[in-house]
Amino acid sequence: MQHLPIFVRLERQNCLVVGGGAVAERKVALLKRAGAQVAVASPDLGAGLRRLAASGEIVHIAETFRPGLLASPRLVVAATDDRELNHAIAAAADEANVLCNVVDDNEASTFILPAIVDRSPVTIAIGTGGNAPVLAQQLKTKIEAWLPARIGALAERAGRWRKIVAKRFATMDERRRFWQRFFDGPIAEHILSDRQREAERLVRRELLDGTESDANAGGEAWIVGAGPGDPGLVTIRAQQLISRAEVILYDRLVSKPVLDYARKDAELIPVGKQSGRKLMSQEEINALLVQRVRRGQHVCRLKGGDPFVFGRGGEEAQALAAAGLPYQVVPGISAALGCAAYAGIPLTMRGISGSVTLATAKLDAELTPNWALLARAGQTLALYMGASSIGDAAARLQENGMDGATPVAVVQHGTTSRQRVLHSTLAEIGVDAERKDIDAPAMVFIGRTAALGKELQWFDGNQGVSSFDDFPALPTSAAI
Repeated sequence: MQHLPIFVRLERQNCLVVGGGAVAERKVALLKRAGAQVAVASPDLGAGLRRLAASGEIVHIAETFRPGLLASPRLVVAATDDRELNHAIAAAADEANVLCNVVDDNEASTFILPAIVDRSPVTIAIGTGGNAPVLAQQLKTKIEAWLPARIGALAERAGRWRKIVAKRFATMDERRRFWQRFFDGPIAEHILSDRQREAERLVRRELLDGTESDANAGGEAWIVGAGPGDPGLVTIRAQQLISRAEVILYDRLVSKPVLDYARKDAELIPVGKQSGRKLMSQEEINALLVQRVRRGQHVCRLKGGDPFVFGRGGEEAQALAAAGLPYQVVPGISAALGCAAYAGIPLTMRGISGSVTLATAKLDAELTPNWALLARAGQTLALYMGASSIGDAAARLQENGMDGATPVAVVQHGTTSRQRVLHSTLAEIGVDAERKDIDAPAMVFIGRTAALGKELQWFDGNQGVSSFDDFPALPTSAAI
């Protein structure tokens, strides 16, 4: 180990930064985040440091470095663009027994500044001995994606209750068991989910009433949107919950890379539709969800797109609420947003489309789409589940006044390596979709912005082909 990782309290402590440029400004910002009182020694300052000096947030020593400046600082950062001066600062700091960091010079430094993940009071420092700072930043990014956003609140709450725990439990073993229940059970889950009142209730019950919380009794459902297909579009919160779930109920549209976020011992249960056949009815899914949560399990109901946009997540939330069971809803990037973006189709555009309507051509048997409303001009219409009925939908829209020349774009397998885009018009889309063998999953976009995809298309599906126009049409009966 080349360096001993330590955390230094710098609140109200004097620190010196030598240099007045952009690098020095970054080091000043880092020291100030730790509460340090910072002086900057440099004849000239950049604009950012000048503002800090003018507001009294730093002390400006308008002179070239001299060893006498090291009389009071706890540490010094040499951040000039003069290598010889930086080495002179390091030598003077060594003589004065002051820790010194020389920017981009590991050999001359007596301490290095790591990449930092800040979830105060939880702080994670990542160092590579100064050898690979870019690698440290990449590791920081990965840790930030994995670490729950409210982990700092969890640590803060633990600190708040620490003295009470010490009084409540006489031995170290009892305290350790309490903290294991605290961090592994429902108390921590409530805090991480920002349900502070419920967490407080459980802690008080255990500390004041002596009733232990059962770490295995905290069943909960997580209704999670997995996005439109590209695993890179899954939210950080969704990844965290998928990786913690004991049971995952997933739809066919959830890709394997997304399921790979699951822990190795998780039970993966496919539900939804496959090849036009329902694996489970919605009622059966609701019942299974309720059953597993009642059993005390953490259940992730994983859906393509967003669970509350034609995802039937509302029905599942109703079933859980009726059963009195806890649940969370994590939104995902909906198919309309994801497919439009990857096909280069702006859903709204100044002077072209002032609104967007999300709709489906497939409603319950007793309901009929309001085609007059959907046919309004000046909007973009995004149709879910429209692949098999696009011809009928186009006819209904034209019957209600929409111009047959209106541009239409069909995005099949949007955001994935299999993405294909078919551009047509309302009058021709029925025939074109049949000839190009359009199948689910596909999103249909109708309106003037749909034509912009020809100009703004940027995603090629990683295979160099993004349009149905790159393939020959299927033969018609007349050609056979």
